[in-house]
Amino acid sequence: MDKPMVKHRSTPLLLRVLILVTGIVAFTSFALLFHSSYQFQRDQLILSVERQAAFIGSMLPEHESLQLDLATPLFDNIKAMLLLLEHQGLANAYALGVKQGAQLVIPLHAEEELAGLAKMVALSGETDAYGEALRRGVKGESGSLVARDFRDQWVLVAYAPLGTAGAALIGRVDLLEMAKPFAQTGLLVLILALVLIFVSARFFRRVTQPLLEQHQHSESRYRNLLDNMADCVAVYDCVEGGENFLIVDVNKAAEQFHGVEREQISGQQISEALPRVAKSGLSAALRRVWESGESEFVSLTYSDGSGRARWVENFIYRLGSGEVVVIYSDLTEQRQKEAQLKRSEHLLRSIVDATPDWIFIKDASFKYLFANRSFAEAVGHKPDSVIGKTDEDLGFPPEIVSGDAANGIRGFRKDDVDVLGGKRIHNPYDPATYQDGSFHIFDTHKIPLRDSTGKVYGVLAVARDITALNRAMGDLKVNEARLTLAEAIAHMGHWSWDIKHNKLFWSEEVFRIFGVVPGGFDSTYEAFLNFVHEEDRALVKLKFNAHLEENQPFSVDHRIVWRNGTVRWIHQEAELDRDADGFPDQMLGVVIDITDRKLAEQSLVEERNFLQHVINGISDPLRVIDQEMGVMLMNGAALDQSVERGDCEGKATCYQSCQGMKPLCDEYPDGMPACPLKRVIKTKQPQTETHLITLDDGEQRTYESSFSPLLNEEKIMYGVVETSRDITEHLGLQARLQEQDDHVVQLTYLDQLTGLPNRLLFMDRLRQGLSISRRDNRSLAVLYIDLDRFKQINESFGHEFGDLILQDVARRLQGQLREGDTLARFSGDEFVAVTGNLGQPEHAGILAQKLLQGFDEPFFVKDQKFYVTASIGVSIFPQDGQDPEALMREANTALFQAKDEGRNSFQFYRDEMTVQAFEHVLMENNLRNALMEQQFEIYYQPQVSFDTGEVVGAEALIRWNFPEMGMVSPAKFIPLAEDTGLILPIGEWVTRTTCQQIVDWLKRGIPVPRIAINLSPKQFNDKHLLENIIRILDETGCPSEQIEFEVTEGQIMERSERAIGVLEALRKNGITVAIDDFGTGYSSLSQLKQLPLNKLKIDHSFVRDLPDDMDSRAIAEAIIGMGRSLGLSVTAEGIENQAQAEFLQSAGCTQAQGFLYQRPVPAAEFEKFLLDSQADLCLSTPVPGAPD
Repeated sequence: MDKPMVKHRSTPLLLRVLILVTGIVAFTSFALLFHSSYQFQRDQLILSVERQAAFIGSMLPEHESLQLDLATPLFDNIKAMLLLLEHQGLANAYALGVKQGAQLVIPLHAEEELAGLAKMVALSGETDAYGEALRRGVKGESGSLVARDFRDQWVLVAYAPLGTAGAALIGRVDLLEMAKPFAQTGLLVLILALVLIFVSARFFRRVTQPLLEQHQHSESRYRNLLDNMADCVAVYDCVEGGENFLIVDVNKAAEQFHGVEREQISGQQISEALPRVAKSGLSAALRRVWESGESEFVSLTYSDGSGRARWVENFIYRLGSGEVVVIYSDLTEQRQKEAQLKRSEHLLRSIVDATPDWIFIKDASFKYLFANRSFAEAVGHKPDSVIGKTDEDLGFPPEIVSGDAANGIRGFRKDDVDVLGGKRIHNPYDPATYQDGSFHIFDTHKIPLRDSTGKVYGVLAVARDITALNRAMGDLKVNEARLTLAEAIAHMGHWSWDIKHNKLFWSEEVFRIFGVVPGGFDSTYEAFLNFVHEEDRALVKLKFNAHLEENQPFSVDHRIVWRNGTVRWIHQEAELDRDADGFPDQMLGVVIDITDRKLAEQSLVEERNFLQHVINGISDPLRVIDQEMGVMLMNGAALDQSVERGDCEGKATCYQSCQGMKPLCDEYPDGMPACPLKRVIKTKQPQTETHLITLDDGEQRTYESSFSPLLNEEKIMYGVVETSRDITEHLGLQARLQEQDDHVVQLTYLDQLTGLPNRLLFMDRLRQGLSISRRDNRSLAVLYIDLDRFKQINESFGHEFGDLILQDVARRLQGQLREGDTLARFSGDEFVAVTGNLGQPEHAGILAQKLLQGFDEPFFVKDQKFYVTASIGVSIFPQDGQDPEALMREANTALFQAKDEGRNSFQFYRDEMTVQAFEHVLMENNLRNALMEQQFEIYYQPQVSFDTGEVVGAEALIRWNFPEMGMVSPAKFIPLAEDTGLILPIGEWVTRTTCQQIVDWLKRGIPVPRIAINLSPKQFNDKHLLENIIRILDETGCPSEQIEFEVTEGQIMERSERAIGVLEALRKNGITVAIDDFGTGYSSLSQLKQLPLNKLKIDHSFVRDLPDDMDSRAIAEAIIGMGRSLGLSVTAEGIENQAQAEFLQSAGCTQAQGFLYQRPVPAAEFEKFLLDSQADLCLSTPVPGAPD
């Protein structure tokens, strides 16, 4: 009778709410629309008045006051413009005011709209809207105001000054006219809202009540499911801006977990009610989720009332209402499988103490044999103190123990008696009291415990507190979300089967576990069986039938097959409800995805089998023996050995019993067991035994046995690993190897060419020297010596000459050292010396100078005389390094610096050298990849005729765009390329690329001049030079007359006969030749006459100081004179200013090259330079684009 009343009461209330909301929405919409339109029209009116005022102001004479003669054309134009503005509708009316003394004269205004407007306004005192606007305008202000005018109407007036003329312009709009369109719109919105309310009310009455009933039913259903969850759930509300949180609600599992009642902590701050939880980091996590709205999984450590730590996995998310929900579960590790009774008891204790449910065991006299922590704490005891007590001893009331039929209480004792009689009891309403006297309802399952003979000796009970079953935790959507998230976290779903109608209900998590989407399942028992693996289907049917027909427990592990073929393992448990007649009504069950656990178990079996296969492949016998001397594992070789020599497959009395040795191990006099197995078990230290075994044929073999402790993850020993191997041949081999030791030592520690210590022996001596220097607080020096350009001797005269020179070098260096110093040959032409006991670090420089002086005399090899120099890098202990590696590294760095600064010198290590050495190594390591990765680029610098100003040539210059260091100068990487031998492929690439570019320019009609290419010394001495050049010209199609090669003066003078032949061959093939850097060598006029040359190039070092330096002038004039006398053209390079150019031109120089005309530029820029300079290049004016 009450439900219809609820319907009729709720509908009018909701209707009133709808009407109120609709009215508010209509009024708000109208107000917002009018406000937005008002602001827009106000801004447009102000903008229009300001623009027109500016325009009129521009028509007025500057710095003059506005004259009031209305008959002038100026006022006619202004009046016409104001009338036009009124017709355009931006304002109802405009007016113009002019300051005349202490008055404002209004000479122009709308005759109809402002007919009542005064013709004159005082500059002070009371006035209407127009007067106030004009006053502000003549003051230079612009803006708007709302006020009543002379008609007593509300108007919006905009004003702006007319320049500096002391005048102002105003425009007016009536507010009433602005509001008229919106009043009509608001009325229409209100009518439509009323119609919508009427229709919605009719529909609402039809659908509201069924929805409310469905909501109540669903809320109750999901509330029951949530309160039966094993996981803890807590709801918090934020206070103090996120600094603290109030406990709104918790479920029963959370109550049991924290050992408190919901009523005790609801409404309290978490820091007060659950201080241990708050300090664990939960408060910070709640704050993050509340602020960000992002869900989090957080692992925290709680400490319960007894101080025991619990590791808890928390899932935290925020509801739309702002509350924060935490779903958490205890992850304390539980041991589930233990074979032995003692470990089983410990495992049972761990498992049951980790659950919030009550778990206990009673004997036949109703005394407690076991109780978990949740039960013990609830009744005010520790688990151990519960043992031996009865329900009465623990303080349970008599009606709880013995029952109270009047109140529907069966009582503990009646259920216990039935279970001791062999029955399984499920009591869904099992009341109990906590220590604090609070009354709780439990869902209790009790089963009989039987001994090995089948006799019942006790009762096992599991009870879950369901007191909060009927307490709501939010609306339906919140409950559904919580349940879904909880099942997803636990990978557990629930299901129910309406047996009479054959209808299955699955939760969302069950659908996920079965790999189908909700709605994609036929919801019948037969459809479920189709998912079951065909090999497990009979087992599952058997379990269902036994449960339905014989009330046997339903608990089964089986496989399912997803529709895509994936196989998963699940575990199911269920309970059966029967109707009043005892027939099966429905089954309620849970399903858990146990695929990972099954795969882990299978993996353990496979690992065991794999381990056995692995150790069977070991040829030496191997056994694993536990602490009771039982054999846990052995490989095939050990099994064969035990069969041949003794029986130790099951238990080994000592290791000798497995080796067939007699007598067996006895105790040593000092009490330590003689058996190595027993020694390891007692001392936990590895042992090794060597013993002789006599075979059946009388042969004696030597065996070595090793015994190592086997430790678990907690470093606790649980066995011994024994391995043994026949070392007879090994011992014989050791004897033979001993005979070769002396020879090996010599090969290992001495350089075979010079007899000096090698790297290995030197590093040992260096370590010894460092130890002595530290002890005596003395300095020590490392001198890294490298012969300069020694590679050229090997390449030119062969390694035989080079080896003889190296032997002589070793003798000379050794002769300069003291007796306690060490000299070693590291590799090739590198030597290292170490000298200790230095009084001052500078003494190492004296030694370095003596070592260099040893190279002053030439080296004679087979009637050949060689001059060899060396570079030395010096590092000092302790300031440059504390260990051998650091001293060697810093000495090598100093060596690089010595070579960079001219060779035939020595350098002490300085910190800044490390950066230079790093760059050196970095470039050397990456130079090989530069060609393949196209990091090189050709730049071109023009050569200009002094006489005509035309571009008559250019020099091709290589650049390296190194990604790590940017653009690298050729001065840095070309010497590296020479040393590493990469100059040959790089030089060939430069020649080929230049030829290809020339051909491209010629094909496109670009007037390209002759291009000069530099030849390095190694290229010039390459026997395949001419062959490679001709091949490149043929392959690219480049005309030979377009190419010029530049060689240095030193290259030609070093091997003049060969040089003449190479130059003659180049000339015969149409290629011109120039001497680069002329004047830096020692050639004479008579030598130059013999060379087939075309050009001399004056080195930039002689051009740099022109025309002021007299020596430079003399050298330049001499070179130009030599060139003229030999009929050669002369090019001066490095010209940077006009004075240099004028002097060289006057001295007779024919061509110029330098920054004054153009910097080296890429091919595209050089092409543009050629086209721009073809007609108008002149010597007196730098080329456009050149630097100042």
